[in-house]
Amino acid sequence: MRRTALALLATVAVVSEASAQEKGAFEVGLFPQISYFDRSLIISQGRAGPGARLGYFFTDHLAIEGEGAWVPAEGRDGSDVSYITLRGKLAYNVMSGEHVGFVFGAGYVQSLYKRDYDFSDAGATGSVGVRLGLGDVTSIRIDTYLDYIPSPDNGASDNLNWGIQPGLSFMLGGQRGVRDRDGDGVPDGVDECKDTPTGDKVDAKGCTIKDGDGDGVLDDVDQCKDTPAGDKVDAKGCSLPKDADGDGVNDDKDRCPNTPAGVKVDEEGCQVLFEPTRKTLILEGVNFETGKADLTPESQVILDAVASSLVANEEIKVRVGGHTDNTGSAALNKRLSAARAESVRQYLISKGVATDRLTAAGYGPSKPVASNKTAAGRAQNRRVELTRVN
Repeated sequence: MRRTALALLATVAVVSEASAQEKGAFEVGLFPQISYFDRSLIISQGRAGPGARLGYFFTDHLAIEGEGAWVPAEGRDGSDVSYITLRGKLAYNVMSGEHVGFVFGAGYVQSLYKRDYDFSDAGATGSVGVRLGLGDVTSIRIDTYLDYIPSPDNGASDNLNWGIQPGLSFMLGGQRGVRDRDGDGVPDGVDECKDTPTGDKVDAKGCTIKDGDGDGVLDDVDQCKDTPAGDKVDAKGCSLPKDADGDGVNDDKDRCPNTPAGVKVDEEGCQVLFEPTRKTLILEGVNFETGKADLTPESQVILDAVASSLVANEEIKVRVGGHTDNTGSAALNKRLSAARAESVRQYLISKGVATDRLTAAGYGPSKPVASNKTAAGRAQNRRVELTRVN
């Protein structure tokens, strides 16, 4: 028995894939049965004899098995006993990892005692076994059984006999196709990553294809593997052209990348200040502190876009005109409008527009565009205009 155990342990060291338990397969097993008897039988313990098993898988997990074994033993007063067991059982097979499986069985046992004895008993049997793969056909199978014999023929009390069956099993036939244990589409024979998570895309070796830059395009087709985080990409994994100000002109071609939303731009992304038939532009949203020539922060955002457009169109020269409503004295309004026009001019110069391209003038209330009799009209008259002079 010790030699058998050592031989099996040595074989386990070179275990490969577990044998292919599949629907329609036959299992043929050969084993020594090492039996231990109920003490009421007064039979020597720990004797071994040959055994064989035949099973049929009607699903990938369930099989019906029949087995028999003969164990020579010694009874009371030195009598010779041939202990013969015949079992029929249902076996449930389950894999636990790539190389190991477990077998759970239950069924019927007929125990025969022959030679100097001559009686037989019937009862129930249960077993637990482990299957260690040596390939698609061959495996080591080690079972432990327990037979329960109620009301045995020898008149003794109920018997419990148990034993061990270490041996080899062979899987024959079955509905075998190409094996792909992790279901990734790569046969196990060439799969270098046999435990690929379900749903992962894999390469020809069965290993998960990664997305190194996290752009949603896997590395095997990603032509730009270092895409900056957050960039939108095309099907090749390369960043789509950006348009930060949303004016329809991509940033790589946009000479005015901070154009306010809603304004008309040219092909270079700069605000169109003047149309061929219109040489005057009212700067909507350009306002000042009450009674002063100080620009509000909101006005500076608008003027930034105007400055960018003028810088991009160097041929344009403009006059900045300041206008007021008729509230207060005309002389005061004229001075205030002139100061405000000059304030706009200086701001545009600070943003890169050449000085000789800009002039400023204050018109006070002399050129209204709406009635000064209403608040809405007066608001329209308080304005800054750009007029193209060339």
